Amino acid sequence: MFFTVLWRGVCQALGWFFGLFGYKRDGKFAKCVWGLFATSFAIMAAIVAFVLIMSFYEELGRRYGWVHECSGASCYKAQYLSGNIYYHTGNGRKAGYVFNVETGRKLIDDVDWIAEPKGNDSLVCFSNGERRGYFNMHTAEVIVSPKYTHAWVFSDGLAAVEEKGIVKFIDGTGAVKIDLKLPYDPYDDGYVFHDGHCAVHSHNGTRYGIVDTTGRLVEPMVYDYIGDSTCDELWLLRKGDITSVLDRELQPVLTVTGGTVFIGDGTIDVTTSEHTIRKYDMKGRLINDFYITDYRTLVYEKDEIRYCTRNSYGDAESPEPYVETYRPQAIARLRAYMAGDYYMGLMTAEGHVVTQPLYRDIQAIAQDLYICTDAGYDKVIVNGKGEIVK
Repeated sequence: MFFTVLWRGVCQALGWFFGLFGYKRDGKFAKCVWGLFATSFAIMAAIVAFVLIMSFYEELGRRYGWVHECSGASCYKAQYLSGNIYYHTGNGRKAGYVFNVETGRKLIDDVDWIAEPKGNDSLVCFSNGERRGYFNMHTAEVIVSPKYTHAWVFSDGLAAVEEKGIVKFIDGTGAVKIDLKLPYDPYDDGYVFHDGHCAVHSHNGTRYGIVDTTGRLVEPMVYDYIGDSTCDELWLLRKGDITSVLDRELQPVLTVTGGTVFIGDGTIDVTTSEHTIRKYDMKGRLINDFYITDYRTLVYEKDEIRYCTRNSYGDAESPEPYVETYRPQAIARLRAYMAGDYYMGLMTAEGHVVTQPLYRDIQAIAQDLYICTDAGYDKVIVNGKGEIVK
């Protein structure tokens, strides 16, 4: 119907056009010219219609996942793996795929996500939406077909997988190399080797230790928590109120009792049990033993009452004045500073510490008198020397 209407429209247009020049449809030459032009216009219209239809179909395909978006390295969804091998991320309704950017050929289809290996390892962990497996990032050859419910990235030649609730470590061929009969813990996202060591937990999940690539337990399962800082190359081990910081060779760097430790930005930040903040370098050398996170001036109400007269405009034609009282405010002599765990202390305007960070809150009640809230949310009065007023 579309082409019939189009043909009739072209014929009418050409009839009008040739009529301007005196052409008639009766002669052989006129019929030849008429047919040539009509055919040309029909072909051009068909090409335009085809292009529009394909563009519309491609746009719908991109939006709803009917067609793949691209197979070139410049595509914003193409993730480089190695050589000519790329991964194209999915678009929500359609899974991604691994392809060769040179040939444009898809090598692995229906890839929900990937996780690249660490270091010099070459096997990429991938999921098909239901199970996880591994493929070679250089050849896109599937080495371990998707069969695991949980699997982790390759590092130091090993990768952790979960089978029937037990975590095992496989090598690059898929063979099991370490099986300590450790139950899978859904709340533990570790199971990755870092410089030859991996944190593991005991059968009941309450104690942690460290194993090497041979499966030997190099740190016993006696710790309440073990964490690693991959970028800073340190281990964090906590047992009771003692936190130990170890380097990648498991040599001691720092030991903290009764405090918390945070590793970041090339330093080790320690908040002590007295709520002070200390900073160390990555070798455990002290940089500064007293940091604060914030400070503020303290304002109190003076011991006097002032009056002012204001106009009330409830009735615009006859404003009625009224008297308002208020207490003027002033700035106290000391400042409040905040240290670790949001605890506060008092310091002078010159920055000299008057009290340690012992209080949850501090308010000024006079020029040099302060009401301070302790850890139990009871309040004490402290003078300008940091002494509690009985």
